Order: sequence, then C-alpha cells, then structure tokens
Amino acid sequence: MLAGHFGVAGIVRALRPELPMGALLVATQLPDLVFLPLSVLGVESGEPAGPGMSGYGSLLISAPYTHSLVGTLVLALLTGVLVHVFLRERWGRYAGPVLGGVVFSHWALDLLVHRPDMPFLPGGAGDLPLLGLGLWELPAAAAAVEGALVLAGTVLYAWRTLRDHPNRTRALLYSIGIGLLLVGSFVYDLTAS
Repeated sequence: MLAGHFGVAGIVRALRPELPMGALLVATQLPDLVFLPLSVLGVESGEPAGPGMSGYGSLLISAPYTHSLVGTLVLALLTGVLVHVFLRERWGRYAGPVLGGVVFSHWALDLLVHRPDMPFLPGGAGDLPLLGLGLWELPAAAAAVEGALVLAGTVLYAWRTLRDHPNRTRALLYSIGIGLLLVGSFVYDLTAS
C-alpha cells in the first residue's frame, strides 16, 4: 500500500501546512524505508503469499522488526522525539507528535490490508498470534480503500495549497506534482508484480 500511505501525507499536509511535504512522505514510509536495508541483510523479507501469486497485495511479508506493533511504535516515538527536539522551533510545537503519528499510520493501514504476517512484539517474541486483517485477499476492496486515501490526499492537498499559497501558478504546479506522485504510486501498486 505505497499510494495509500502517500495519501495520508497529503491529508496531513492539508491539516498541518507548516509541515514539509517531504517530511510527511518520508514519515508515511519510514517502516518500509527501514525494511529495505534489513531485507538486503536477510533479516526481513517478502515472498508470494501463495503459489503463482503476483501483483497487487500478493506478498507475505516477514518484517518482524519494522512492521511489529511495538517496533513501529518505537519508530514513531523516536521520530516524534527527534522532530520535537530538533525541529520544533522551525515546524511548530506539535510537529513531533504529528509526524510520530504519521509514522504509526503506516502500521495501522498495513494492519488493514496485510494478511496475518505482522507480529505484536519485535522479532515475534512471545510467540503471539500474527496480526493482519487481510483486505488484500479482496483486491478490489483493498484498491478502493487505497484509491480513496489517494483521492482524499490529492484533493485536500490541492485545496489547501491553492487556497493558501501566494503564487497561484506555483501552487497549481505543486498540486499537479503531488497529484501525479500519488496517482502514479497508486497505479504502480495496482500493476506491480
């Protein structure tokens, strides 16, 4: 759900225009960004959920650290504290909690679409049941939820940018650029195999 996470960035940017869009985009993807080097190191991985499965929502993720509930909470808390300590004066008093919440939104959205492949504790400690509601089993429903997030993020970002930016031409270009990023990532999600 790459595009859906990006949609959250657009929604939050409309509500908190003082936060840089780049920071919001990174925050929505932070668990996946940490997943990448861990995947290269063989600590985490992804594989088809079943024989012959490919395309949208077809992966079973083994991400016992980055996508565990507690692991994501630690990433969110760390993000929130670092932003609060180092960027509060620049981005505002609530930038840390908001960006921490955006990091955590990644886990909440993944819980909705992932099959039960997300542990509660890092490393799967405690042998607790894996979490995931499995909306990817219904690709049309998963795509509808993700599409709604993309649409909301695009429309709200464009509305706020066009309303508040002093240069209408630049605001329109920003809105088109972010809209293309969001829609392009949604198309990528749907066609990736």
